[in-house]
Amino acid sequence: MPANRRLHPVSILYFLIHSGKELAGLLPLIPFCIFLIHRVFGKEIDRIVLTACVIAAAAVMLIVFAWLRWRRFVYRVEDGVLYMEHGLWVRRKLWITKERIQSLNITVSLYDRMFGLVRLEMETSGGEDEPEAVLSSISAAEAARIQREIGMANPEKAASETSGDSLVHADQPNATPLNSMRLSLGQTLILSTTSGKFSILWMVIVGGGLKLWDEWVRDTPVWDQLSPRLMVFGIPGLIFILAILSWLLAFAGAFLLEYGFRVEAEGRTLTIERGVLERKRTVIKPHRIQAIRITQNPLHKLLRRASVRMVIAGSSDEEKKAVDLFPLVRYDELPLRMAAFLPGFRLPQTWNPVSRKSYRSYTVLPVLICIILAAAAWLLAPGVWRWLAWVLPLFAWAASSMEYRRAAWSREENQLHIRYGSFSEKTVLIPISKVQWHKTSQTPFQAGKELATLKVAVASGKSGDKVSLRHASASDVDMLTDWLSGKQ
Repeated sequence: MPANRRLHPVSILYFLIHSGKELAGLLPLIPFCIFLIHRVFGKEIDRIVLTACVIAAAAVMLIVFAWLRWRRFVYRVEDGVLYMEHGLWVRRKLWITKERIQSLNITVSLYDRMFGLVRLEMETSGGEDEPEAVLSSISAAEAARIQREIGMANPEKAASETSGDSLVHADQPNATPLNSMRLSLGQTLILSTTSGKFSILWMVIVGGGLKLWDEWVRDTPVWDQLSPRLMVFGIPGLIFILAILSWLLAFAGAFLLEYGFRVEAEGRTLTIERGVLERKRTVIKPHRIQAIRITQNPLHKLLRRASVRMVIAGSSDEEKKAVDLFPLVRYDELPLRMAAFLPGFRLPQTWNPVSRKSYRSYTVLPVLICIILAAAAWLLAPGVWRWLAWVLPLFAWAASSMEYRRAAWSREENQLHIRYGSFSEKTVLIPISKVQWHKTSQTPFQAGKELATLKVAVASGKSGDKVSLRHASASDVDMLTDWLSGKQ
């Protein structure tokens, strides 16, 4: 039997933080303890000294608890089974077989790089609040050994990564294997422009700037000094400056999070690496992938690009239920890329759009709601600004009309494809074997037009991931329901 192993002593700091979080709820008791001791022993005890002693005792207790947690944490890998034993007051023993491991995450933070360590997390299909197994501080060589033992890496490749250089310096040139794709600096630049972060930063900077000017700047002498200089650029110039500032911040964020992105398909696993300051590697088994989402926003359409995400099962975090496969890829390269990385998924050859009778179902209700809101705003807004309220119904009509035109479905062999969206077009590819449940609904208005809505769910996160085909022909929905139920 292999000997039990311990984490690196540096992990005591990790357990110290963990213990601090657990004992944070006891902080209100510190003043009570000070008051109680003062009442018992009398006024001769200085409160400042007493407070310092209580805080020092609490700090020593945290350090001792952290050391004990580290000392009592052991693990080993034997015959493809990870065994962990830990716990301070209650001893917990955990066995995870390699067949149950859905994904493996390896993270190298700036803190870890100082000691040449990595953090390894394993997740199963249980999807709990936290990863089932966390090894907070181990060497890169040990992480590669565990990855090899549980069958989540090619043995030869895992052995070559024992120095950790592949993870920490993955963006440096090396031999590019088959079925591998990298995100270059130029693609990172395009990604920062086409992602939603640019729009969000633009709104934050403009909104924050207007609020700052309205509440502080315009009422101070600072504005008298700045206004002549700013007015040199004019209003268009100021808008251009704010746009450049937003783009620079979006590019900085995309560079730190995405530069060096690499995805590689090898054997039975997909390996994804990303990040500059904090380098992350995720190893995913293809059978964990529940669906594929392809997104094209207006800028993607203009540049003939798309982003592709995988909807995965067993994620412990609701925000991690979708993982980037290609943050940015040329749309005409998608069939080739899909065949290389995900041979089980196929792009649809033809689409079946929703019925023409669906147009009013998509447009009437949103437009009516926006007309009511615009009328209320028109009555309350001052001056000429009230007329801008009527832009809202026009916007709703444009968005709902685009949603109607994009709505479509396709059924090819054992996969269901659904397309939806308004300004951004989204395509979801779902293997029929991954469908957890499906249901149909029909309102009285839909029944009069022989329309219905189909909703399909796949396993992901805590609540699953759902996609709907709205206002489709009732006969098409019935046919798809029978097909998903195995009646065809």
